[in-house]
Amino acid sequence: MSDLIKLGIGERPWLPTLDSEMIEVFDRLNMPTAGLLRQDHKLFVFDCLEGHAMEGNVWVYAHVDAAEAQKIQEGQGEDFTRLLDQAFTDKQIMAALAINARLCSGAPVEGQAIRNLGLLKAVFDQLSMGLDIASETKNAMAQLVNC
Repeated sequence: MSDLIKLGIGERPWLPTLDSEMIEVFDRLNMPTAGLLRQDHKLFVFDCLEGHAMEGNVWVYAHVDAAEAQKIQEGQGEDFTRLLDQAFTDKQIMAALAINARLCSGAPVEGQAIRNLGLLKAVFDQLSMGLDIASETKNAMAQLVNC
């Protein structure tokens, strides 16, 4: 069974499927931007990595066990930031792009890529690759329709 969160296209990034349950919001701007949620009896932390106040933003999700979740929930200040950041390293995570607070694409990001490139670069590279593939698919479909 995969430790990656499931994403529903069109859903809110902080509740990425209809059956996701918010456990705790760690931070919010005009929407939850970091927190802990449950999906399929598994715990996941999420964070809006970039674009907090913009039309488009990038989100990351990582599976955590109950002990890790509790440490994050109990963390304060710099300790909290370190624990949350640590949840997104050394493991495969899910990254997502949202437009107007709705998920529009997502892709897994390997732990090795995060170690080699850093979280932000690894996430952007993976999401960019997915967008390139989507653009190529759209062009191919347009050519088929025009045949």
